[in-house]
Amino acid sequence: MERVKELIPAKIIKKHNSLTDGSIPKTPRQVLPDRLLNALYYKYEQEGEVFTISLKELKSLLGLPKEKDDERIYNAISTLQAPIRIRNFHYQGKEVEWFSAPFLCRAIKWKSRRNEIEFHIDPMIIEAIKQKAGYTPLDLAICNQFKTKYGLKLYEMYRRYINLPNHRSDVSSADTGVVYKTLEELNFMFGTKYRSPSKLLAMKETKTKPPINRGLEEIERVTGERISCFYDKENRIFIFSWQKDREFRYPNPLCIIPAKSIEPFAVWYTEHFADKVQDKQGYFYKIVEKIRNNSLANIEKYYVLYLVNLGKDPKKCFDSKINKFTC
Repeated sequence: MERVKELIPAKIIKKHNSLTDGSIPKTPRQVLPDRLLNALYYKYEQEGEVFTISLKELKSLLGLPKEKDDERIYNAISTLQAPIRIRNFHYQGKEVEWFSAPFLCRAIKWKSRRNEIEFHIDPMIIEAIKQKAGYTPLDLAICNQFKTKYGLKLYEMYRRYINLPNHRSDVSSADTGVVYKTLEELNFMFGTKYRSPSKLLAMKETKTKPPINRGLEEIERVTGERISCFYDKENRIFIFSWQKDREFRYPNPLCIIPAKSIEPFAVWYTEHFADKVQDKQGYFYKIVEKIRNNSLANIEKYYVLYLVNLGKDPKKCFDSKINKFTC
């Protein structure tokens, strides 16, 4: 089966979902700290936990090449030094019950290199978030076009759930994507403290548009993606929905396995071919990553065995027009 060519844009970050779902405290209307977090995460993926970046390159990654007020960037850096709390993970062979640390532990501007900043990312928090969640592919060029925190955070949420199956709706998950959020969850995501759903979402035209309305309009303006939202009074939840395109059933253009089947397939593969591996959990995450990137050796052969094990016909589960498995 012919490999599918990679079409992912150059500056893609694989932002872990503990950060995608998280919130930067005390920034209800500030979008720059979120954009900075994405930029630093991109550099971390490229260079590791310690890296140096010029102010010119940093501004470019932030989508602010003409920015003259460096204090805006310094203030955003300080904001990212607020702690993130994570429970129950393993680090260097030990079990951690509770952990609190900032994603960005240090930022240094040396006098000898005035146009550069040296960043230090906490290695323990990187290990924790890798164990706690998957990742959401985000294009920096797109993220940097958002001018509001609401638009960016809703877009990240949308990208996080775009491939996941819909188990709670009567509508087929193959056609419609759905996300459910409570008032408390959205307040946490936006860094707001609204007590009434109407303060977050208006179902009719208002003089001043609430955060969700503003955010969804910005998403459509920036990306062309149309997302609907309404508030379910009976269950007290906000329901976001969108029409799924066929291409979004896979995590990226390179992957040939449907998103909903990646982790079950990785579990099966780990159980059958990792007898001598001591760190089964770490191995599982590596296999998930390889399946997503279509870099697992003989992936087609093993996936066919997996489908046969499930009692499915591999020929009926492969679409030769797109060179991908469909189930």
